[in-house]
Amino acid sequence: MPTSEKQKHEEQKYYERLNISVLSITKIKNLIKKDIIDTLNAWENKRYVDKQCFRIIGPAGVGKTDICGQLVNELSKETAHEFSMIMVKAPVLSRDDFIIPFPVTKDGAATFKMLYSDFVPVEKDSYGIFVVDEFSRGDHALQQLLWQAMNEYSVHLHHFPKGWFVIAIDNPDDSEYQMDIMEDAAGLRRQLHLYSEVSAKDFLQYAISQGYHKLVIEFIQTHPDYLYDFESQKQGSVYANPASYEKLSDHLIKIDMNGGVSNNYETVEIIASGLLNTNMAKMFLSFARDQRDINPKDIFYNYDSVKKAIETFVKDGENSMLSQIMVSFCTFMTSSMPEFDKQHLDNIESFLLLMPIDTSALFISQVDSFDRSSAEFKYMTKIHISLMKISKRYRKNFYEPVVAVGRTS
Repeated sequence: MPTSEKQKHEEQKYYERLNISVLSITKIKNLIKKDIIDTLNAWENKRYVDKQCFRIIGPAGVGKTDICGQLVNELSKETAHEFSMIMVKAPVLSRDDFIIPFPVTKDGAATFKMLYSDFVPVEKDSYGIFVVDEFSRGDHALQQLLWQAMNEYSVHLHHFPKGWFVIAIDNPDDSEYQMDIMEDAAGLRRQLHLYSEVSAKDFLQYAISQGYHKLVIEFIQTHPDYLYDFESQKQGSVYANPASYEKLSDHLIKIDMNGGVSNNYETVEIIASGLLNTNMAKMFLSFARDQRDINPKDIFYNYDSVKKAIETFVKDGENSMLSQIMVSFCTFMTSSMPEFDKQHLDNIESFLLLMPIDTSALFISQVDSFDRSSAEFKYMTKIHISLMKISKRYRKNFYEPVVAVGRTS
């Protein structure tokens, strides 16, 4: 490969080199779940379609492993079968952890049979997901064996039970990771490759459903860009990511049982530094102490309490801060989808009318970014229609100017 082409190849992101779709982790989970359910339904209707091996690729800590556990739970509830999971960690296993030959004698002749480990599903009528975690960090002998599991649903001469599906998980082959990618044309064609992006909306919906500590939820609602610290990751530093925020939430819940966050700021900072890094920990502590940050929840529930601060940002022309507030507000609304009445609509209207027109346009663009069939789009559209019905000011001073700006841009 010529030097210029090689450099271009190395500068491309892994999903660009593979030329594959980039989706949120929730969309990936739902796509895989639907495919498995559809496959089972096809079999029940005497249509013997092949199983599909999925390969999920994405940054460390984005939730690739977590959704496999979610898939097992949801498939057990949504199908007539009880699903199990076997997860193998490729970096810490060897080929001999799966099959070991042992000698047997038959009719005076010596031969060998294979002894299969607990990592291999054997129960005939069982259902489950066989997950290969960090496949590209395993040694070559193990990769060869797991390649067979992913492509043929078997290990040596043993075929997996029909109800078992295979998912491979990998980090991207980018400069931040130590990978040993084993790719060839046959392997690429036999797997369905999906790349997971970092999604604050997905994280927040999951965090809310699982009861994460409110400070973690509100911090990411206010600062969705802080969910994944790619720059620190590139530098080899400790970096914020969804998995580290989950751990931080667990620590905060324990701290609440021992005096609360406000009485343990030093401990919180030490823990946050070790999970997120020192800079992010300071920003988290600043948020916890309620400095300068506008909590988007207050815009919705108690706008008068933050109105003066927002007016100051508008007066001082702090457009980057205003844009951050708008994105935070949209993130809060679409992740929480709180019930609303006229007072809440009045708060939303007052907030939007105060914003400069270019910042207000972010509200519409954020809504427009959702799939038209999604719950988030329907919720935000309901708010928009409600405001259009009850307020001429909203239509004249917000909606029509924003639409005009969109037509000229």
